[in-house]
Amino acid sequence: MQIDLSGPWLLAVLLGTVRAAAWLAVVPPFSTAMTGGMPRTVLMGVAVGLGVLSAPLLLAHGVPTSTAGLVGQVVLGVFVGAALGFVVRLLVSALSGAGSLVDLFGGITPLPAYDPVSASEIPIVGQLYDQLAIVVLFASNGELLVIQGFETSFRVGGGPIEHFGGTVLPAVLTNGLATFFTAALEIAAPILVVLFSLQVALALLAKAAPQVNAWWLGLPLQVVLALVLTAFSLRVVPGALANLLQVMVGDVRALVGLG
Repeated sequence: MQIDLSGPWLLAVLLGTVRAAAWLAVVPPFSTAMTGGMPRTVLMGVAVGLGVLSAPLLLAHGVPTSTAGLVGQVVLGVFVGAALGFVVRLLVSALSGAGSLVDLFGGITPLPAYDPVSASEIPIVGQLYDQLAIVVLFASNGELLVIQGFETSFRVGGGPIEHFGGTVLPAVLTNGLATFFTAALEIAAPILVVLFSLQVALALLAKAAPQVNAWWLGLPLQVVLALVLTAFSLRVVPGALANLLQVMVGDVRALVGLG
């Protein structure tokens, strides 16, 4: 492989690196917030590598040489990269959303716990689902599928920029939000049904035997039951993540005009 260090090639690398850097700053499992502090120098190295690999594709469609054209392409590259990364992150975050529902209804923690790794407040079970999703993603080579989806954006003539206008981006984001809530509820629903049944049973017990302080025993029992059910539910995470990745591929293809 020969690399021509000409002006257009360097400009293509620059444009590809800018788009890749904006994408890596948002998308899991490469985002710093999702991986627990991946060094920014490593992320920039990956961005430059993706920029080098995408340079031939950008050159095939033409690279602007004027100052105004370059500035416009840089701004649009940041927007496109961030939008593509946000779609993926929205779908993968459905797993942590399911864990947050279990936290809320299970009474495991009344307030979100601060996670020093991701520098954010995420409920405990939500952190568990989130980290498990990242492990499964790497173990199943799912990160390659995510990179392939990003690389597809360079194969469309002129890039995916012209496809972001109109109703394409709002439609994809709406579909992503619907998938987020649906997947979160589907994963957490069995646990929520059991916890709700426990509350109904405690209410009936308190009504039938007022002398028994059912609610005093209810919270510890609810927490233990939520933890046990969470342990059993971890086996559904790989399948749920695979389904979300398939939805991600369809959304990315729709964004770049291939869907």
